[in-house]
Amino acid sequence: MDSAAAATAAVLQAAIVGLQNVFITRYISAAGFVVLLYDHLLTFDDEVEYIWKAPATMEKFLFLFLRYMVLVFLTVQTWFTDNCNVRSDVKSGLHSLYVLFSVLRSVNETPSQTYAGWLSIVILNLLVLQRIWTTLPRGHRLIGVSLSFFIFMQLASLAVTSWVVSNMIPVLVFEPTVGLCTFTSKPTVFPLWVPGIVFEVVVFLTVCWNTLDRPRALGPDSDSHITRMLFRDGVIYFVLLFALRVANTVIAVVAPISLIFVVVFFIWAATTVTTSRLIINARRELGREDRLWKLQMEDLETDGCVDERHSTVDHGRSRT
Repeated sequence: MDSAAAATAAVLQAAIVGLQNVFITRYISAAGFVVLLYDHLLTFDDEVEYIWKAPATMEKFLFLFLRYMVLVFLTVQTWFTDNCNVRSDVKSGLHSLYVLFSVLRSVNETPSQTYAGWLSIVILNLLVLQRIWTTLPRGHRLIGVSLSFFIFMQLASLAVTSWVVSNMIPVLVFEPTVGLCTFTSKPTVFPLWVPGIVFEVVVFLTVCWNTLDRPRALGPDSDSHITRMLFRDGVIYFVLLFALRVANTVIAVVAPISLIFVVVFFIWAATTVTTSRLIINARRELGREDRLWKLQMEDLETDGCVDERHSTVDHGRSRT
């Protein structure tokens, strides 16, 4: 009897801990959504000025697609997680429909979120590569090599993502008591972030080697100002993203089932914010350089007109 009571108490304790972990995941995910939304509001003016008004390029469309795709996904995710508890006063018929809807939503939402995460990483990496390419001479061999490496790593990441999804679906079940989907056994999800870590480390080391191999690129002259800014922001970008991806990987390995996704959505939001800041800062700096160049050209034209006017007056005086 004592052993049965102890077993029951252990099960209840495990259930309580599991629910606590679920709510921790919800709160951290909601915090990520708040950070993303707040950053959107803070940078919206710069987005309009330096992105929307910019010429139509692939980089512009990829940036806007990424920025709002992640916001939409996290909005939907936050709304569903805040409204997914089963009410005790729901009639049995509506309750059955709710359970059916929740099962279908979970089975479809988990793969869609996973593939959306993969797609956002592809766009993030491509945007960063395009920023790197702007610092290289036209036709530099590193552009072709990095593009080939990018394609290979993203295809490898897609294969890993598909493998992880195929292993998650069979163990994903709906628990009607609490109105949540859970896993019957811990799925192997840490490989999701391994290709991204490998790609970012290789690209970062290559960029550092190439930049240090061209010391003039970091010189004090004004022509290298943009390169220095991109290199500085790129280092910050790499350190943040590397730390976030390593955190995701470690948590996926060591955390219990109820915590394997505890920081996934927060890191998704933080990664998007970091990339958005990198792109907007670069566009803002380029915009300032363009305005400065235009002002200098206007000053030169004004000085030229003044000099021409003076020469005309002097020529007229000499004739008289």
